[in-house]
Amino acid sequence: MSRITSLIGLPDRHISKLLLVISVLAASVLAGCEARLDLVGIETSLNEPIRRTDQLMSIQQFSDGSQIIFGDNGLVLTKPESTDTWSRQQLGSDLLKPNFVDASVCADDSVVVLSYQNQVWSSADKGNSWQSYDLPTQEEVQAIDCTPAGDIWVVGSFSTLLVSRDKGQSWVETSMDEDSMLTQISFISATEGFVVGEFGLLLVTENAGESWDILDPIGEDFYPLAAYFKDRNTGWVGGLRGVIMSTGDGGLSWQRQQVDSDVPIYNFTANGFLYATGDQGTVLRLEGDHWKKQPTPDIPTYYRSSIVTGKDSLLVVGGWGVLLPLDLSARIND
Repeated sequence: MSRITSLIGLPDRHISKLLLVISVLAASVLAGCEARLDLVGIETSLNEPIRRTDQLMSIQQFSDGSQIIFGDNGLVLTKPESTDTWSRQQLGSDLLKPNFVDASVCADDSVVVLSYQNQVWSSADKGNSWQSYDLPTQEEVQAIDCTPAGDIWVVGSFSTLLVSRDKGQSWVETSMDEDSMLTQISFISATEGFVVGEFGLLLVTENAGESWDILDPIGEDFYPLAAYFKDRNTGWVGGLRGVIMSTGDGGLSWQRQQVDSDVPIYNFTANGFLYATGDQGTVLRLEGDHWKKQPTPDIPTYYRSSIVTGKDSLLVVGGWGVLLPLDLSARIND
């Protein structure tokens, strides 16, 4: 029993690989001791750029259309604009690989990515070379954003905010002294930004983060996971139980919208319409004040991030190595 329960602490990819090897070995024993193992299938899977054991957390797009994806175990996938081929690399050492949680592309096309190990990794050449920076905090980090001015912001537990104004070389840590996990940060200009967090906490700055104002909560029982602000006044926040709230006055008041789902919302993407992606393969489109569920393949995993690839078409990434192009060009009310 102790040997079985010890597997619980292993990462999913290790468990999947171990169980597959065990199955092959068992089949060999049953067939006789002289049978040779056929590991071609395992080797083929391990040579693929994207695997079913991958947990894809963020997809970003550069100004030239090239794309980059981040996942668990230091996973980085890159695709130049001129090809359909993804290249795979894993950052970190053999003993410790970062688990990436969020990423952002800066105005100069550099990219920054945040890991659960309290590190920020950055690349100035679209993922060909990397630098890493340790964050000066013991708090759990959740989200990262690169502002139009090039400042890098990170948010996390105990209402902690960290900023680097020199491309990650140095960091300043502050806290709003609220016992709240900050879950998303979004700058809509070089000076204006929003932060959302646990218990509906809402922060706003109009001076590039030199100071932050705490507005009235979005809702005391609301746990936001995704946020999108179209401009200084107009925004949407999505969270647990499929709740999506909207504001038209810069966060002074919020209205709950009708949603055809009750699963957690992880991401917003604007592409002609405004789309939301979430758990259990859910994609929603905003039509008026109603978030309507879109027809998608039956893949029961989370859709964590997406980018625009054309008029009303998205590229979605998520669990189980999902990399899913979606054509959502159907007309309203069809």
